[in-house]
Amino acid sequence: MFKIIDKFLSSEEHLVLKTLMEDNNFPWYYYKAKVKLKKTEKLFDYQLSHIFYNENKVNSEYFNDLNPIIKKLDPLSLVRIKANLNPISNKLNVSEYHTDQNFKCKAAIYYLNENNGYTMIGDKKVESKANRIVLFHANEKHY
Repeated sequence: MFKIIDKFLSSEEHLVLKTLMEDNNFPWYYYKAKVKLKKTEKLFDYQLSHIFYNENKVNSEYFNDLNPIIKKLDPLSLVRIKANLNPISNKLNVSEYHTDQNFKCKAAIYYLNENNGYTMIGDKKVESKANRIVLFHANEKHY
């Protein structure tokens, strides 16, 4: 089960975050595979990521820029906050089904822009739409 919320942030808050993360100086890091710990030989099975928070600590100088999202979600605690950037390609490259955590907690995916990508949660498709968030259980299979 999941929940979709459109226009999650105010237009101003969304624009500030979008501008920050689309800036040429925002640090993105290369990851060999879209799914953690998956060994792959596929040429296009990679993505750029930015880890804001992981292992009970802030991992990015940009962490506070996420305050509008964090405050609105009002989580009991944080497990991980990560942004993914999948470069444009002439063919849609999908990852494999995976879970984000092996324990019971909630997950959220916030969409920064509109594109031809999407998220599959179970057998349901969630379109990528700017300023949309989808909330689901982190142990639910998705890609």
